[in-house]
Amino acid sequence: MELIILRHPETIANKEKLYIGQTESDYTEKGIKQFNEILEDFKYDIDHIYTSPLNRCKILAKELGKKLDVDFELIESLNEMNFGIFDSKNYKEVQKLYQKAWNKWIVDYINYTIPEGESLRDLYERVEEFLNELKKKEDGTFLLITHGGVIQTLITLLLDLDIDDRWHFKISEGALIEISYVDDYGIINNLINY
Repeated sequence: MELIILRHPETIANKEKLYIGQTESDYTEKGIKQFNEILEDFKYDIDHIYTSPLNRCKILAKELGKKLDVDFELIESLNEMNFGIFDSKNYKEVQKLYQKAWNKWIVDYINYTIPEGESLRDLYERVEEFLNELKKKEDGTFLLITHGGVIQTLITLLLDLDIDDRWHFKISEGALIEISYVDDYGIINNLINY
């Protein structure tokens, strides 16, 4: 199985360094440029596209689907982590407004469930469930359009790493990662930043 994993282009929330999970945010000018570059440069032969249902991913999936004449499928499991009460705020705002929750999250960011949101463990489990279903499909090349946290999770799962090894990977907006997965062994073949 070949996976092309693509992070959505830069959004306003990304530029403002906000925790942005399952809330919509429009592309910045840089994001629009990345969007156009990805569309122009994308030359992979894809069997199917799976995308987060959020517009920052779905719009790109729709346009790439048209270009490649390939269907795309909305996958809830590819949504970014739900940051609950932290959503649409920067870390200073979160520290000020939700100090107790922030402190609990910092102490155990893997297992602590953010109020009205989810834990990193929740994200990990839903992404793993999707990936296990994908592994059952016949060999093919699949495009996954998703978010930074989901991509870090996918990489840790595909490379058989621990959940907290995710911080070894900086996934910029507009990043494209090529991963081969054969006989339960993942290899990163290429990383391109737009």
